[in-house]
Amino acid sequence: MKKFLIALLMAAFPFWAQADAKSEKLKSLMEAQGLLSMFEEQLAMGEEQSKVYGQQMLDQFMAQMNPNEEFQKRFSSAFNNFMSKISTPWGAEEIVAVWSDYYGKHFTEKELEELYNFYTSELGKKEVSASKSALTEFAVHFQKLGEPIFQKATQEYIQELKIVAAECKCRK
Repeated sequence: MKKFLIALLMAAFPFWAQADAKSEKLKSLMEAQGLLSMFEEQLAMGEEQSKVYGQQMLDQFMAQMNPNEEFQKRFSSAFNNFMSKISTPWGAEEIVAVWSDYYGKHFTEKELEELYNFYTSELGKKEVSASKSALTEFAVHFQKLGEPIFQKATQEYIQELKIVAAECKCRK
C-alpha cells in the first residue's frame, strides 16, 4: 500500500508542479497587466462613492428633522454602521486571484508566456497605462451621469419616508 501511495504521489507531482508554474505565470501576467492596482483603484473609488452618497442621504434626511445632539450622534452612528456593513470584505489581491482562475483556464502556459512578453514590452506597458487611465476616466464619466439620477431618487425616497412617518404617527 505504501508503494502504491508513493507511486501515486510521484505520478501526480508533475501535475502539481505544472499547476504551480502556471499559477506563477498567471501571477506575473496579472502584475504586468496592472490588474492589482486597477482593482485597488476601483475598490477605493467605490468606497468613496458609497461614503459620499451615504452622507448625502444622511444630510438630506437630517435637513428634514430637528434632532437634539443625542439623536444626531445616533443618526451618525447608524450611518457609520451602514457604511461598515456595505464595505467590501475582500481586497484587490483576492479579486486578482479569482480573476486569475477564471482567466487562466483559457490559456496554455505557452500562451501565458506570450501574453507576459507582450505586456512587458513597450507597447504592452503603453496599453496597460492607457487602460488604467481610460478606466478611471470611464468610471468618473458614468459616475457623473448617474449622480443626478441618484440625487433625485434619494430626494424622492426621503420625501416618501416623511409622508409615511407623518401618516404612521408611530414615532416614540
